[in-house]
Amino acid sequence: MAQSAPAIYWSAIVADFRRSGLTHVEFCRRRHLSLSSFRHWLYRRRPDLHSIPSGSGAAPRVPGPAPSSRPQFLPVHLRPEPLPVAVTPRNTPSAPPLELVLADDRRIRVPSGFDPTTLHQLLDTLEQRP
Repeated sequence: MAQSAPAIYWSAIVADFRRSGLTHVEFCRRRHLSLSSFRHWLYRRRPDLHSIPSGSGAAPRVPGPAPSSRPQFLPVHLRPEPLPVAVTPRNTPSAPPLELVLADDRRIRVPSGFDPTTLHQLLDTLEQRP
């Protein structure tokens, strides 16, 4: 049985979609296609759907599992939960900052939880100034 012109056209469109890796919406947006028409032809051409004579107005039926078949399960992989991060609420009073008073009344305020290496680098830089 020969395919109609629309069937040939949509067959090519569906093949392009399957190679594209795009979502239905993005593919149709880029190709300026009607999403509903695209999905109609995409699902109409799926081999796992029962065929329904065209023009019947009925939607294709997806075959269900046979009544006697056992359910199929997919493996589930659980990831360990990340350790909780301690968050201090803004309205909780924190330790007051350290204040270093340098020559010429220069001051450095260091908040609690500072990085000692960075503070060392800062002090080394300031001590080398004339």
